Amino acid sequence: MLRSLLYAARGAIFWMTLSAVLEGVSGLFLFVVILDWHLDTTMPLTFFALSSLSTLTVTFIATQKGYFAGGLVMRYLATALIRHLPLSLHPIANSNQLISGPVSQVMSVPAHLLHPIISGLVTPCTIVIGALIYQSIFGVILLFIISILLISLRFSATKVASFEQAVHESEQQAVSALNQYALHQPLIRRSSAHHEQLHPKLALMSQYQTQRQRQRRSLPFHLLFSLMVQTVFITLFGYGIYLVEHAEMPLNLCLAGLVLLARLIEPIWLLSHLDLSIRQMKKAAQQIEKALQTPVLVFPYRTSPPKIDSVSCEQLSFYSDNKKCILKNINLTFKKHALTVIVGPSGAGKSTLLGLLARLQDPTQGCVNYGNQNIKTLSQAVLCASRGVLLQDSRLFYGSVRQNLILDDDNIDDKAISTLLTQLNFTANHEFLEKEVGAGGMQLSGGQRQRLCIARLMLQHPDIILMDEPTASLDNVNTASVIDLITQAKQQTRVIVTHQPNLARQADSIVYMEKGKIIAQGTHIELMANIPWYQQFVQQIPKT
Repeated sequence: MLRSLLYAARGAIFWMTLSAVLEGVSGLFLFVVILDWHLDTTMPLTFFALSSLSTLTVTFIATQKGYFAGGLVMRYLATALIRHLPLSLHPIANSNQLISGPVSQVMSVPAHLLHPIISGLVTPCTIVIGALIYQSIFGVILLFIISILLISLRFSATKVASFEQAVHESEQQAVSALNQYALHQPLIRRSSAHHEQLHPKLALMSQYQTQRQRQRRSLPFHLLFSLMVQTVFITLFGYGIYLVEHAEMPLNLCLAGLVLLARLIEPIWLLSHLDLSIRQMKKAAQQIEKALQTPVLVFPYRTSPPKIDSVSCEQLSFYSDNKKCILKNINLTFKKHALTVIVGPSGAGKSTLLGLLARLQDPTQGCVNYGNQNIKTLSQAVLCASRGVLLQDSRLFYGSVRQNLILDDDNIDDKAISTLLTQLNFTANHEFLEKEVGAGGMQLSGGQRQRLCIARLMLQHPDIILMDEPTASLDNVNTASVIDLITQAKQQTRVIVTHQPNLARQADSIVYMEKGKIIAQGTHIELMANIPWYQQFVQQIPKT
């Protein structure tokens, strides 16, 4: 990833490097002007003026290129994440915050961090090389000074970073203690007990004392580099004044040396203030790289649509990253055009099974077939056209209701939309279709978002419908409408995970799962006769 980012910012890096070189050259010409002020300084003064103007011009171009490069980096990373995340085999923590957090931080690097970093390295090197060429003794002295300053900068930054990490861990412990205290509030109120071991005051006081102690210990390292800079400058200034007073050094040489020293130290001084930003940027880059390095689903480039006469899975097993068994040896066949409902207690593996049927991830063992074709052999386009998926956290896109429903499919007209929305208890007029849903559909209620996601799926007319809790956030009236819609879709193979007994009653087949295994499969009547859990499940809601 770093190589790609550097390639995207190559133009900005070139201009920033040129700007840093010109800054160093300008300092060298100023050194010559002051050193030879008793002679004819027309030539070096002219070169100094030209180099200064060139530095300003190139710095402006470099800054502009930096902002352009930031935009390129943003586009590259956002595109890479958008392409990668839907195909990732493993959930990525805080993936919804990658663009607004780490990507935005990395985007700011070319515009705000890259230039001072390059200047802090290239300008001092330019000055040292120029001094070595002009008079080697000056170059050696400056090289020694740079080495001392960079060593002290690195040492202090390392120490400060370790103390900051310790403070962060202490803060996390305090947050954890507060969370535990909040979780135990009902118990504390019920028992009227003080529970000192859970009281957050102890954790907060401990965290405060720890933070105060560590900040006090880290203060010398915060000041170390500043102290080194001041010590070097004051020492050389005092020594230069001493030599001038004793006529061992001309005044112009002393002033020229001090000016050159200031030009040398200034970019390194600015670099010292970027330590925290550099660490934050490095952490952001690591988060992005970790996301982009997750394994992805691999699809063939182009395949023919399968002949779907059934959906089946053979010896299907799935293990989590920590080797926990989620599904074990699942063998199922979902008949063509049938409605199959999957039920079972929470944690039985129902949603995982549905995800494998949709190929949102691949099984650890076994296979899923559409007809007689393994879904791993289907291209992404064919797979998406063959099945429609509704997840528990399905979202709407930013835009109008109509845009969310048709998804740029010109074959879907307003009549079809209105008919379907009416079935789902919407007032399907022009005003509603043009209504903006907001980011993620937040302008609508949870039930409205759920029904629109169902309508979007049904308008695509996939051969296979896979739904995870389609009635979870709906009231009784809308639940009944959704159940009617699902049961009437008799030209499609439907597999539904649900906790809704009324939907299970109307299924052609019911699969009962428990602890990652298939315990029973049959009709409503068969499960009522043999499965106690299903009997209790059906009795949750009176038959309507």
